[in-house]
Amino acid sequence: MTAKAHARHTKRQLIIETAERLFAEHGYDATSTARIAHEAGVPSGLVFYHFATKLELLLAIVQERPTPSEVLRSAARGRTVRRRLRAVVTAMAEELEHDRAARIIVFREAPARPEIASRAAELFEDATATVADVLSEAEDVVADPARIRTAAELVVSRVFLDIVPLGQADTAAKRHAAMIDLLADSLTTPPGHPGGP
Repeated sequence: MTAKAHARHTKRQLIIETAERLFAEHGYDATSTARIAHEAGVPSGLVFYHFATKLELLLAIVQERPTPSEVLRSAARGRTVRRRLRAVVTAMAEELEHDRAARIIVFREAPARPEIASRAAELFEDATATVADVLSEAEDVVADPARIRTAAELVVSRVFLDIVPLGQADTAAKRHAAMIDLLADSLTTPPGHPGGP
């Protein structure tokens, strides 16, 4: 990448980061592109050089994020269901905390903007499929794929919708300990066994 191309990329990223912060703080409709440019320290025309419309800028904020599978696969190192659940819950919570502004924007804008709702659904599905894969690869899992998928949906839903400030990495697993224990027991106890499905 040439120095000029790098500078364009850096300015574009600065515009995205500034817009993300302002959209989260004040809302999409209440934030003008002029304000975004001013707070990013760039000329107003540069916003439209990179994004044809303000909606295109909003979509870039939501679409240009790492997929959950990248984060969750690298986190799931434990051999047991319980360890894998703790690892993915912590990793997902950390990632969502890091992307708090984007999460606020998605919750606020998805009901009125189908493009945002569609991207949120894609990210949810990616996270769910990845968690299901991670759990199915645990050495002590005995549940069928349908139960594993249901457990993955519950984990992703609970962590994704968690609006409590997340803080340190280990607090997510502690806060969700009862869910992790319940799901781990459900996925590792054979059917017909006492306490099993």
